[in-house]
Amino acid sequence: MSVFAAGCLVPEYGVGRDIMVFKVDAGGTEQWQTVIDTGGDDSASSIIQTADGGYIVGGEVLPWRGDQSYGVFKLDGNGPIVWNVTGRGAPISSVSEATGGTIVAVGESGVLLLDPAGKILENDAETDSTLRSVVGTADGGFVAAGTDGEDLLVLKWDRNLTEEWRKTYGTDDQDGAKTIIQTSDGEYLVGGTTYLPDRDGSDVWLLRLDSSGDLIRDATLGSPSQYNTVAFMSEAPAGGCAVIYNNVALEEVVFDRAGSMIEERTLNASTPIIKTADGEYVYGAITYHSAPRFLILPGQAGIPYLTKLNADGIQEWNTELNATFELIGNAVSIIQTEDGGYALLVNRHNYPEEPR
Repeated sequence: MSVFAAGCLVPEYGVGRDIMVFKVDAGGTEQWQTVIDTGGDDSASSIIQTADGGYIVGGEVLPWRGDQSYGVFKLDGNGPIVWNVTGRGAPISSVSEATGGTIVAVGESGVLLLDPAGKILENDAETDSTLRSVVGTADGGFVAAGTDGEDLLVLKWDRNLTEEWRKTYGTDDQDGAKTIIQTSDGEYLVGGTTYLPDRDGSDVWLLRLDSSGDLIRDATLGSPSQYNTVAFMSEAPAGGCAVIYNNVALEEVVFDRAGSMIEERTLNASTPIIKTADGEYVYGAITYHSAPRFLILPGQAGIPYLTKLNADGIQEWNTELNATFELIGNAVSIIQTEDGGYALLVNRHNYPEEPR
């Protein structure tokens, strides 16, 4: 007699994730890849390149039978892990580097400051706000944006890591920031979402702030949807603003310095995506192909790739990276590196053999 049981066949310790970083040159040729695996369920949300040519990755570490922890990892310029810092608390949403090499990491638990060697300088876990994005500023400090209650929040610290100002912006509903950048004239561009009255879903919300955080102007984009989000934001020529956002399709809008829309286009691409220094585009994704699996069950093998489009949206190159995912994976973030290449951050699911 044959007996078949329905259900999932997984190891005793379940399914976990690893963090992967892929580096390619300007022409899309893969140079190296690094796997970050602490033995549990690891995932990342942010990557930057540091002034010394290395990389900082921020995210979450969830040990088997352990408490949720944040994770910050330093890689050198060739990929090997130099140091890591983990601690009990919520995941890191964004990382940045301030003057002198101080690493700033933000998330639901507030602000974590590290010196260049990974030593904790300050861990502000007593906060009622959620911070989603942080960047270093021209004066040596840094600025972060997120949510405070139902308002969009922006915080500014000086070069001595002292809070200079804290501003909230709201529409009497649920508002929040996804990304913030500083412009060349010392102002700030903030991208997030807002829920306006009598709208079925959220709108993309763009704000321009002066150097003191006071609102200069704002605008909303797209049709309301629960999936609207800012995928990328940069300063456009002559002090304008370029925004790529999800609105059913992936859309790019460019504003001039006065806030008037001067360009709009639909991009045949996916997220994560960046607009490069030369006005072109690079995006990452995971493709899935049929693969053999246990017994007669169909399977999928995932392969990460990077694609570059020229300024007109025409493909220049498409690189399949040298990795195959037994389970699912997701591309998280892309950055352009100082040598003109690109680094792709990916979370990969796997079957760990045993807890560590």
